Amino acid sequence: MKRYKMLLLAVVAALVTGCYSDDTNTDYKTIDLPVIDNPENDLALFVPNRAYKIKLADHLQITPNVVYKDMKDLSYRWVIDGKEVATTKDLDWECDMETNRVYCYYEIHRNSAGNSTIFSFTIELDQPYVTGYSLLVEKDGALRYDFISYTVAALYTFDYYENGAGMQIPFTGSNPRLQEYWSCEKASIVGNEMFLDDKPENCASFNGETLLQEMTLQQEFMNETFPANFRVKDFMHGGFVSYVLADDGRVFQRKGSRIYYTGRFLDLPVRYNGKQINGTKFITARYSEGYGLIYDQAEDGGRFLLVNLDYSTAESDSGERAGNITEFPDGSGMSGITDYELVDGWFIKDANAMAYPQQSGVMMLFRKKSDGKYYMREVKITYTMRTSAVEISEVYEEVYRELPEFGPDSKVCVVRVDGGSYYKSGYMFYTPASNPRKVLVKERTSKTAPTEFHTFDQDVVAIVEGTMKSNNCYMLFALADGTVMMYTTSNRNVGSGVNFLTFEEERVIQKYQVDGKIRWAGFKYGGYSNF
Repeated sequence: MKRYKMLLLAVVAALVTGCYSDDTNTDYKTIDLPVIDNPENDLALFVPNRAYKIKLADHLQITPNVVYKDMKDLSYRWVIDGKEVATTKDLDWECDMETNRVYCYYEIHRNSAGNSTIFSFTIELDQPYVTGYSLLVEKDGALRYDFISYTVAALYTFDYYENGAGMQIPFTGSNPRLQEYWSCEKASIVGNEMFLDDKPENCASFNGETLLQEMTLQQEFMNETFPANFRVKDFMHGGFVSYVLADDGRVFQRKGSRIYYTGRFLDLPVRYNGKQINGTKFITARYSEGYGLIYDQAEDGGRFLLVNLDYSTAESDSGERAGNITEFPDGSGMSGITDYELVDGWFIKDANAMAYPQQSGVMMLFRKKSDGKYYMREVKITYTMRTSAVEISEVYEEVYRELPEFGPDSKVCVVRVDGGSYYKSGYMFYTPASNPRKVLVKERTSKTAPTEFHTFDQDVVAIVEGTMKSNNCYMLFALADGTVMMYTTSNRNVGSGVNFLTFEEERVIQKYQVDGKIRWAGFKYGGYSNF
């Protein structure tokens, strides 16, 4: 019996020795495992449990510093959101995330042992271009698309991104600009941007999340061919239906599904009641209001036509009424307009319908032909998409109200919010014809004359509002020397509290010096519910 015990001990000793000498054994206390060595914390190297932030369509590149005595014995897997995306030691992955965060792991497999070491990490979607301020900046004969991001959840959080679109945008006209628009694919849809230039070949759509160019306007026409003698003047999109206005008054329509870029623009101009529309301007209302406006210069004077957008993100809706056109009721004063020519228009939304219930409306800017002066007109409109029924009422008792000191080159900004706890009427800012450095301000619906808001030391090239809610209005002032000021009018923790009427230096919460000539600036809402 003693001999057998001694023999058993010898066998056990031999097995233990074998475990320590064979690193393919799965006893993790005794084997030599591959490790990731990152002594200098280089951001390009892999660190377990790190959250990597990346923009949509950008490439995430990770280079793990793997240390192991036999590197040829190793194989690798990168798994992102449950999908294997690479089997190489290093990762080069183009971001196509559909959610804000995904969980991932990096697997290092020891082939001879048949076991793996797992390193977890996460990827977070960096979306700086969704909401904020867009700028078209000219330099070296081309435009670039710069962006100032605005984080809604953090007051005064702005970041400047030069050339966010990553390309030079060709242009020829004097009025390059962007028009934000939304498909109705889903309630969380982010709006795209249509770049508009006098030369139609330069017009193109940019993705609202990445700012990357996606499709040219020419590709959106039948046979990818523009109609004869076509030059772009305006653009309007409403989910299932789109319109583009030529500078000679022709209006072209495209009907599609709820997804971007479905359907094609026809090369036949739109007609109404048997006659070709002679358009001069589009006014897009809030999508929840369900309509857009076409100003038609008819034989008996100008008139507004309502286009049913039939906008809905519900899958059960097919947009069957989208594109139906109707007129305003007789006696509304929205047709037969002979002594006024439409210059521009803005929808006015009710920011606090429960506290201050009212209809949303449209403010219009006209030039009177007989005296050359400028006038405002504002109407409240109720529109029913299902029946195309429309009701209208005037805001001003005199219908057309003169806008003093306004000129053909004035820069204008309409704060498009009524209601709220801290102010009951929206404001408008503009530069007078006599001094492009001065900014005037007035309550939009008040009869009182405008007052001086501020006189800058350079010509003002753009004034932009960024109203996200009724008591939180940020503005952008852009000057001819490239200065951009981010300004708050209504945060009560700054300056004298809510103040739309006078400039206060402490309300300038961020300044940038832009490299180039600012040709255009505007606010990008992101989600259509903000618009």
